[in-house]
Amino acid sequence: MRRINRRASLEIGVNTIVILVIAMMLLGLGIGFIRGLFNKANQLPGLIDTSQWQNPPTASTPIVLTPSSVQVKGGDSTNIVVGIYNKEPGSSSLTFNVNISSCTGGVVPSVKTQPATIAAGDSVGIPIIVTAVDSTHGNAKLLPDQYICTMVANATVTGTNAVGYQTQFIMTVTS
Repeated sequence: MRRINRRASLEIGVNTIVILVIAMMLLGLGIGFIRGLFNKANQLPGLIDTSQWQNPPTASTPIVLTPSSVQVKGGDSTNIVVGIYNKEPGSSSLTFNVNISSCTGGVVPSVKTQPATIAAGDSVGIPIIVTAVDSTHGNAKLLPDQYICTMVANATVTGTNAVGYQTQFIMTVTS
C-alpha cells in the first residue's frame, strides 16, 4: 500500500489560504482606491491663485471669467474659473457665492460651486461646473444655440447692503 504524506497536503492547504487572504486584502485596497478616485472626481477643486493670470481681477474689474466664453454639448458640463477681487473698503473678509443669474431666452444653466471667503484687497479664483441643462424648467437639456449669460458673485456685509459683482459671458450649446 501506498502511504500519503499528510504533512505535504496540509502545507498546500495553508499556502492556499495565505494566498487567498493576501488576494482579498489587495482586492479590498483596490476597490477602496477606485472608490476614492470616483468620490474626488465629483468634488470641486479648491480656490485658485489669480496672481499669475494674464487678466487678473482688480478693483476696476472685480470679476473675471476664465475662459470668457464656453462651448458645451447639451446636457454635458464644462468648467469655468471665476476670479473675484474683494474691493470693499473696511471689510476684513467677505464670503462670496457665485451663480448664473440669467441667460438670454429665459434659461438658466445648472451651476455647482462652493462659497469662497476673500480678504479685503485680495483676489481668488473659484472653480465652478456649468451644466447645459435648464435649471428653471425641470433640468431639460438646453437647445443648441448661443446664450449670453450673466455671472454674479454676491456677498453680505454685516450691517450694510449686499455686495454684488457681475459680468457676462457667452455660452455656446452644441448638439
